[in-house]
Amino acid sequence: MKEIVYLVGKDLKNFITDARSLFLALLFPLILVFMVVYVYPSGGEEDRGKFTFGLVSQEDEEGVSREMITFLEKVKSIPLQSFNFEEAYQRLQEEKIEAFLFFPSDFTSRLYSGENTVIEVYTNPENVKGRLAALRLGQGLANQISYAQSSFELVKRQKGISIEELAERVRHGEDFQVIPSLVEPVSMNFHNIGPLVPLNRVNWALPAFFTMFVFLASSLGAVDLVKEKEHRILERLAVRGTTKGIILGAKFFSSFIKGMVQIIFLWGAGIFIFNLYPGSSLFALFFLSALFVAVASAFSLYIVSTASNSSFAFSLGVISSLIMAPLGGCWWPVYLMPPWMSLLGRLTPHYWANSAFSKLLISGGDLEAIAIELTTLLIFVIALYFYSVKKFDYV
Repeated sequence: MKEIVYLVGKDLKNFITDARSLFLALLFPLILVFMVVYVYPSGGEEDRGKFTFGLVSQEDEEGVSREMITFLEKVKSIPLQSFNFEEAYQRLQEEKIEAFLFFPSDFTSRLYSGENTVIEVYTNPENVKGRLAALRLGQGLANQISYAQSSFELVKRQKGISIEELAERVRHGEDFQVIPSLVEPVSMNFHNIGPLVPLNRVNWALPAFFTMFVFLASSLGAVDLVKEKEHRILERLAVRGTTKGIILGAKFFSSFIKGMVQIIFLWGAGIFIFNLYPGSSLFALFFLSALFVAVASAFSLYIVSTASNSSFAFSLGVISSLIMAPLGGCWWPVYLMPPWMSLLGRLTPHYWANSAFSKLLISGGDLEAIAIELTTLLIFVIALYFYSVKKFDYV
């Protein structure tokens, strides 16, 4: 026990007296948060609470898309306007509309034939909120069309009538009983449970930089222990009877304590300086942060056990951190990533931590809401720690 305390104390002393380490772990993340919250231009985010979308169809008046557009224009909750393609494209460039949905000329024919059909969404990539809203609208329409297409196909098989005839009956209000959902429509009521989370950039910026720099600082901290391997210090400890469990345990606890300092400093600054919303459960925020610190500490042991020299340990720590950060949603929101990147991101602890932080700080969730993320992070800790202990050698 005395050996662990001594080794942890030595590591913490080196951390406290190293100005560069303190700057990287504590001050630099807050500088980036300040730039994101106060310096980086908002791009009119506050004025984008209301959206106007365009609807464009290349079909004739008998096409299904034309009837859909006529119906959608009557929806009062979403401002929708019908244009031709050139007019909609020009309005999008002039930022008079957020996006427009485009129905191709073969939309109805492909729908009736049971083939995959397409709704194209044109957006301005700089208008993130408008783009997300347009994608949500397009996806909702696509889901409804897919459901209707499946229902028509099912009724076609049972009733022995064509999809065109079935659609014609539904269009003119005849024989509604052929589709059960039209007889007893289902409505959905949405209820907000918990507090309404105020819009504040720090609520997504600080968690992203927290996960990035906790992981980076912990990874770079492994370099010192690798240097001790190079200088045969660990070999002399082994001669004195110090087990590798004690050495790695001391390294894990020292890295964990440094991470806890980052938790107190960064979250404290976020709450008291940047007006961060800490979520409905401060304990959940602290527990999640501590668990991610444990993952970062276990990964530092992986570097110690894998790296053959300090140069490789430094490169492995930096490269791993810079690869995992964007994949895990530290540089941009996870929901903006393409599917292949989102899939790769699930292999990083950053992804699960940022997903959980989003649920806590943006959605107002509690500890139960992030149970899956917490379990995944715990698996990371166990896997990395035991692999490192098995792989570690004194030289």
